[in-house]
Amino acid sequence: MSDARPSDATSVVRLVARREVIERLRARSFAVATGLLVVVIIAIGVISRLGGDGGDDAIEVVTAGELPVGFEDMTGQTAGLFERTVEITERDDVDTARAAVEDGDADVAVIGESGEVVFDDGIDEEVLAILQQAWANAQVQQALGDAGLDEQQVRTALTTTPLEPVTIDGKDDGDEGLALLTGTLAGILLFISLQTFGTYVLTGVVEEKATAVVELLLVRARGSQMLAGKVIGIGIAALLQFALAIVAALVSLAISDVEVPGEIWAALPITLVWFIGGYALYSTLFALAGSLVSRQEDAQAAAMPIMSVLLLAYVMVFTFGSDPESTASTVMSILPPIAPLLMPLRMAAGAASVVEVVVALVLLAVAILAAWAATGRIYEQVLLRRGTRISWRDAAALIRRT
Repeated sequence: MSDARPSDATSVVRLVARREVIERLRARSFAVATGLLVVVIIAIGVISRLGGDGGDDAIEVVTAGELPVGFEDMTGQTAGLFERTVEITERDDVDTARAAVEDGDADVAVIGESGEVVFDDGIDEEVLAILQQAWANAQVQQALGDAGLDEQQVRTALTTTPLEPVTIDGKDDGDEGLALLTGTLAGILLFISLQTFGTYVLTGVVEEKATAVVELLLVRARGSQMLAGKVIGIGIAALLQFALAIVAALVSLAISDVEVPGEIWAALPITLVWFIGGYALYSTLFALAGSLVSRQEDAQAAAMPIMSVLLLAYVMVFTFGSDPESTASTVMSILPPIAPLLMPLRMAAGAASVVEVVVALVLLAVAILAAWAATGRIYEQVLLRRGTRISWRDAAALIRRT
């Protein structure tokens, strides 16, 4: 097999990859996990939609006594500026109106004679602002009518354009919060997927080595070809699951009926690129860890250095993700082990420049090539060693000798 032509090598890799894909897709656990993941993600959007359609937007108002002409209409118009609705009910007297608030049948009562706004046990500042503005507008309307202006002139005088709130940096706090939440969830999903399918590679290598299956395979294929086939095969299954999760996330955002910034719509599909890069890096290293041991009991211990780095990258998402434009966040998101988890969050928040993304991708590609070269050298030399666990120091020594 040492003289295998490139086409033969490609065939070997394809066969190994095909076996891995079929094995993963046939597993009931894969189907169940993928289905649950999709259902949970879409359920988040449904819950958000239902929560947004709740009754908090409607203000129940009862009135008593004589009110300025047009108060009810002005209240509805003013509430619309706050994206609220108002239901106004007239009561016979002040005591009945107050009782309605006290019993919970209304949110607030407006008393005409005294000009009071009655709440139960706490003042809702937004509701108070709506009613005060409506009351003032109604009084002005009545005064203008008494001054001799006709209905059209009064309407023209009271027609105003509300101020639009903006910030110096041009960002809306609600949009930024949604972007950070989406980016954080993407980081969590990336971590779970990289850990899960990296572990599949780890245990798969250990299983073949422990059962001596690898000796039979090496008769027909090189160790590097087997490694490539296993990583690619499991990666295809992983990419399928992750792609379905991203599609579910896009559907969930659409269902939620929230206003989604353009950066999020662009960042989510590109998260697939970061998943592929992260998987290529970590799965290669997990395969190397698996080749260093002969028993499943030792696999997790051998992979501990890799898991520690992956866990560190996961922690960085929460440590620096809250301020995606900071220098620390920028630097950390460019480093290859951290970039696949942190950079998608910064992209969703609109904090990552094109140059930063390109630099991070280039460095990640270099890291993948370096990891693959080192793993390939060690992999073929230690696959047939069984018994004692090979330390990472000894593995590094093998690289220096080759």
